Amino acid sequence: MKNFFLTLHMLSMCLVVGTLFLQSLTVVFRLRLKSHDEVVGVRKIQKRIHKFIYYPILVVTLFSGAYLAVKTEAFAHGAWLGPKLGLLVVLIALGFQNGRQIEKDSLPKKYAMMVHIGIFLIAGAMIYLATVKPF
Repeated sequence: MKNFFLTLHMLSMCLVVGTLFLQSLTVVFRLRLKSHDEVVGVRKIQKRIHKFIYYPILVVTLFSGAYLAVKTEAFAHGAWLGPKLGLLVVLIALGFQNGRQIEKDSLPKKYAMMVHIGIFLIAGAMIYLATVKPF
C-alpha cells in the first residue's frame, strides 16, 4: 500500500507543479496579448484549469503526502520534513496568488514572472529535500 501512495504522491506532485508552472507562464503570456477577445478566451481556460485540475490534484497530493508521512513516521525521524512543509505552504500561497492573477491582473508582468520563477525554484528545493534528505 505504501508503494501505491508513494506513486500517487509523486505523480500528483508532478501534476500540481506542472500545472502551476504552466499556468503562471500563461498568465505572463496573457499579459502580452493585445486583443480583448483573446484575453477573455485565455482567462476562461485558465480559470477552468485552476478550478478543475489544480485544486483536485493538490488535494490528492496533500492527502497522499500526509498518509506517507504518517506511515513512514517521517515526522519523528525526518528533520527535512519541516522545511519541506514550509516550502509547501509557500508553494500553495503562490498557487493562490496565481489564481488571483487569473481572475484579475493584480500584478504587473515583471512580478507575475517572478511568481513563475518562484514556483520553479521552490518546487526544485522541495524535490531536493524529499530525495536527498540532507538532515
